[in-house]
Amino acid sequence: MKKVFLIVMLGAAVLLALFYFLTQQSDVQAPVETPVVEQEQTPPPSAQGKLNIIAVCEGALAYMTFTDGTSADAFVADCIEGKHPEVIERYKADMNLGDGATI
Repeated sequence: MKKVFLIVMLGAAVLLALFYFLTQQSDVQAPVETPVVEQEQTPPPSAQGKLNIIAVCEGALAYMTFTDGTSADAFVADCIEGKHPEVIERYKADMNLGDGATI
């Protein structure tokens, strides 16, 4: 009789342990909800004001090739004077500014 009682108690302990581990594991696997934080929308550069012609002309040096620094400096000076409008047009196209952006 003692053996039957011992087996029943051992079985109950195993079932309780199994139930405990199954319920604990389901809590661990539950997805954690994170709050959604909305970010401020900044207006596109065209709405912020005029283009900085010096920055645009100096930025053109990144995709152009010159034989020496003197010719690169001359190009930037000419660009600032407005002799290279294609630089401004390319900048506006690259930045999706359209025709509304001004210098």
